[in-house]
Amino acid sequence: MKYSGPVRIYDTKGFLLTVGTIHVSDDEEQATWVGTLSVIDGTGVAGKALVVDLVMGDQKGRAQLIPESVKEGMAMSRVIGLSPVAIRE
Repeated sequence: MKYSGPVRIYDTKGFLLTVGTIHVSDDEEQATWVGTLSVIDGTGVAGKALVVDLVMGDQKGRAQLIPESVKEGMAMSRVIGLSPVAIRE
């Protein structure tokens, strides 16, 4: 799986937290998918370590967000996939 573009970020109960931009790809070594997420600083997931559901185009997956930095008003997080990515129905 490889995806770069807009993402909607939901909590695990289905409530929309925020939107952002994501870049993810498969990590064969860890048998998951990983990448980076950027959101506007001050939004619901900025600077927080959370488990979230990500909707990337027609794909959906659960991931752990790990905060990394804030630069020019954008909060960056590392993304580690916790579930296989599925085509959204």
